[in-house]
Amino acid sequence: MLLAIDIDNRTTDFGVFDQEKLVDKFSITTDRNRSVVEIKLMIKLILMDKNIELSDIHEIIISNVVPELSSSYEMIGRELIGKKPIFISAGVKTGLNIKCESPREVGSDRIIKAVAATRKYTGNIIIVSASSITTVDYINAKKEFLGGLILPGINLLQDSLVRGSAKLPHVELKKPDDIVGKNTEKAIQAGLFFAYKKAVLGIIDEIVEGYSLNKEDTNILITGPYAHLLDLSKYDLIRDDDLGIYGLKIIYDLNKKKAS
Repeated sequence: MLLAIDIDNRTTDFGVFDQEKLVDKFSITTDRNRSVVEIKLMIKLILMDKNIELSDIHEIIISNVVPELSSSYEMIGRELIGKKPIFISAGVKTGLNIKCESPREVGSDRIIKAVAATRKYTGNIIIVSASSITTVDYINAKKEFLGGLILPGINLLQDSLVRGSAKLPHVELKKPDDIVGKNTEKAIQAGLFFAYKKAVLGIIDEIVEGYSLNKEDTNILITGPYAHLLDLSKYDLIRDDDLGIYGLKIIYDLNKKKAS
């Protein structure tokens, strides 16, 4: 079996593949302060709960955008499978045609989602990854990754608001009942929700208009922990929460000889 691990700034997603089938998946909160022992124990207990034996996992592939956790997951990988796991980095084949000024600077989180998107969808593709660090990437109909935009996630917008004020509290991040908040809590919720939603919608609008895209021939994919907040009635959105995990599987298949 293959264990695919996507380490994001907010969550870490795991997918277990048996041949081509995704047999199970789970997520944990990304925590830079967790020890190797803690992380390994969490993985072990969750897999046991899902009736997956650690001894059945023979390969691990990892995308990581949190450098502080690289050594921890390398150690965990070595302990689980007896060798270094594959990390998405320079020298690993991805099959993605990156047309950016500095392809090596493109984050592995963006790469794995783009790899899966180009395999699963045709035509123009816009990928919105709604996490703590939100990215909006554009892939043209020739499957060329042209780049994208990086902006704060809705939780970072809230953190900035609270840090910059003396009295404003953290609130639950959710869609408000009304655009006009009738108390401070609801006003913050509405402000954060609509600021984030309109920012993402505006970015999509600019890409569609700037590249003269036909909406009918453009797949707009959304993924990530805040994807549920992006109900953009103007566009038909495709929710694909497993995009990163499947991208890792595709890249693993391209690099099997290196893994063996």
